[in-house]
Amino acid sequence: MKTLIKATAVTLALSFTTLYAGSGHSHDGEHGHSHAQAKVSQSVVKKQANQGLTRLIQSGKVEKSWSNIPIKDMNKKQFHHNMEWVVSYENKKITNKTEQTLYIFVSLTGEITGANYTGK
Repeated sequence: MKTLIKATAVTLALSFTTLYAGSGHSHDGEHGHSHAQAKVSQSVVKKQANQGLTRLIQSGKVEKSWSNIPIKDMNKKQFHHNMEWVVSYENKKITNKTEQTLYIFVSLTGEITGANYTGK
């Protein structure tokens, strides 16, 4: 139950970060802004995921032992109608095996959409 609460808290914390994203929003079409957002490169996705991990550490959502953990894997995955990047980190210092792998979800346009320990 504790793991579920933590995973939910982490997911909620990261989902609110997209509300404050400054770039990529669009306005009325007559102002010359496009409604379509550009897809970002894999290197930008890595940077965003690493910044998201840093925010989780700084906010106390995950242990400090996650600092300097490299990305283990990055893949695109279909979630309902949306394709997203799933960036995973593995921390063997965590004693609870269900929390040794942390997944950070990044949209194709570079916004962090969530994080959890399940990858789903």
